[in-house]
Amino acid sequence: MSGSTARDVSAPREVARRPRAERLPAKEAPTVARSAPKLKDSARPAYYATWGLTLVLLGVGLCMMLSVSVTTAVTPGEDRFAYVRDQGLTALVGVVALVLISRFDYRRWLRGASIAVLAVSILSLLAVHIPGLGASEGGAASWIPLGPVTFQPSEFAKLALVMAGAHLLSVRRAAPGDLKALMVPFGLTGIIMCGLVLAEPDLGTAVIIGGLMLGFLWVGGMKGRHFALITGAGLGLATLMVLMDAEKKSRFLAFLDPGADPYGSGFQLSQALVALGRGGWFGVGPGESVQKFSYLPKAHTDMIFAILGEEFGLVGAGLVVLLFAGFALAAWRLARECTEPMGRYLLAGCGMLVTLQAVVNIGGVIGAMPLTGVPLPFMSFGRNSLLVMLVAVGLMLSVARWAPGRPARVLIKRDEHVAHTDRGRRDGGPRGARAGYR
Repeated sequence: MSGSTARDVSAPREVARRPRAERLPAKEAPTVARSAPKLKDSARPAYYATWGLTLVLLGVGLCMMLSVSVTTAVTPGEDRFAYVRDQGLTALVGVVALVLISRFDYRRWLRGASIAVLAVSILSLLAVHIPGLGASEGGAASWIPLGPVTFQPSEFAKLALVMAGAHLLSVRRAAPGDLKALMVPFGLTGIIMCGLVLAEPDLGTAVIIGGLMLGFLWVGGMKGRHFALITGAGLGLATLMVLMDAEKKSRFLAFLDPGADPYGSGFQLSQALVALGRGGWFGVGPGESVQKFSYLPKAHTDMIFAILGEEFGLVGAGLVVLLFAGFALAAWRLARECTEPMGRYLLAGCGMLVTLQAVVNIGGVIGAMPLTGVPLPFMSFGRNSLLVMLVAVGLMLSVARWAPGRPARVLIKRDEHVAHTDRGRRDGGPRGARAGYR
């Protein structure tokens, strides 16, 4: 009798000790969460959009370089394919670098590399002021000759700030939005780099660096009043520099009224507007631009968007704007789906680098913003700028390949008969849980 009683008492205990999944029928299993997939799988459209839009913009840029290269043939003995050949070789090197960077796990090397790149960038920004080492162009000491090529530290400073920001902001141990945690050391690093670029002087690149710093602070959760204070201080400093420099002041006045001095300070903007107006809706045709023949200064670099608008019209220029907008949306989608902090900051920073520079360039060409002299990503002629942009895309793709994305939750179907019976009750509520309820 006692043995029977022991068996009767122990039987329910054995059932109680079984895992929940063993005691429930398969159709009554609870909701389960899958393991976190890779970011490129959880945000597959954004991943392939980043790849595709980069290649499309690069191809459009090479076509425009082919168009403006014919202007060099006007001078006897000049190579009529100089621009497109140099840009094509740089694009090839940049795409190879993009693929290689995307294949390596950024989590293994980015933290150490970001500090090294930041140190080299700051030292090179100082080196351009050494007599005999730095070279000047357009009134700015921003180049270092390296044999047949030139190195522009200010271009790589933007990428260095993005890498350093992803590292520094992802390791801070403070409450989100804490001013000190955001400004030390990342904020101070951005201010120092911005000051070194302004010392060249290169206001356009300094505006991009300042915009990147503000973007990182916003993504990092800075409080609104602190963000407004820092933004106001930056705008005040930029205004002061414009008022103190005669050339920058004349450019700003030309932005306000290009027709006031159409053959002086407003000449470049006036000719850009002429090119855009001449293009009309559908343009004058590929390669048929007239403004590129020395009418529009720097047509192959800062003003390539005006030549694009002349040859392909408002429709072609609008499509390029949509391509950049699509790139920004893809970067935002990847950053939102990324669950690893450093990768999320890196995606946001690289996306801001491309789209912010595109906005500043296009805004200056169409007269919506003052001209700053920054190149259009993937399209303007320039080895340093093109390499930086392609490396930035490589970093984005590396994060997408190796970072975890948001896990997808899967709801397994429960007993449909019980659910139907519950829904049929008068009050629409669930079944009662009291003892003896049927």
